[in-house]
Amino acid sequence: MQIIPAAVHRFGLLDLEPAGGDDGQVVDGSLLVGVVVLGVPMSRRALNRVFPSLCPYTEALEMSRVCLSPSVASNGESFAVAGALRLAAGRGVRGVVTYADPVARLRTLPDGRTAGSPRGHLGVIYQALSATYTGRSTARTVIVLPDGQVLPARSIAKFVTGDCGADGFERRIVAMGASERPAGADRRAWLRTALEQIGARRQRHPGTHRFCGQL
Repeated sequence: MQIIPAAVHRFGLLDLEPAGGDDGQVVDGSLLVGVVVLGVPMSRRALNRVFPSLCPYTEALEMSRVCLSPSVASNGESFAVAGALRLAAGRGVRGVVTYADPVARLRTLPDGRTAGSPRGHLGVIYQALSATYTGRSTARTVIVLPDGQVLPARSIAKFVTGDCGADGFERRIVAMGASERPAGADRRAWLRTALEQIGARRQRHPGTHRFCGQL
């Protein structure tokens, strides 16, 4: 299950003439082959740090997802991002911050296939679009699940406080082999034990590359 941060604007890339045999989500009669999401980061500081004069969550946003089908041509990422940013500017967005994870990351999909980046990312898409490099985000320790996905700190915080999405988070951990949480049990203590049960591991992360651009 992919965890998607709070989205403000969602943009799709459509293939008007898909090759025969392609299947997937169809939008207005065309095949959806890419998605760009602008959303809310974990902290307001992530936006205020680079865009102190812009209103966070409306004028300034984080590019939280860029996902394209393998069928898209090699220049499709920059094409899709550039188009999404033009549309975002028309909706009042004036600044976007985004990150590139330099750490190699592979995950196992439900069907057994492997996806991800074996070498990590350096933000080549953003460099091609003349985004400004502003250094790395804060180094931190992340929790890596058995399938290779990183457990977002936001998801952990929501689970511990019982916020929206906590039940789905708990079902995900149980599905990986953790014991079910007894009714009324302390959430933080249960999660600590559950992560040990499923073989989650802690990994030191040097920080992601941060890029920003004004629209």
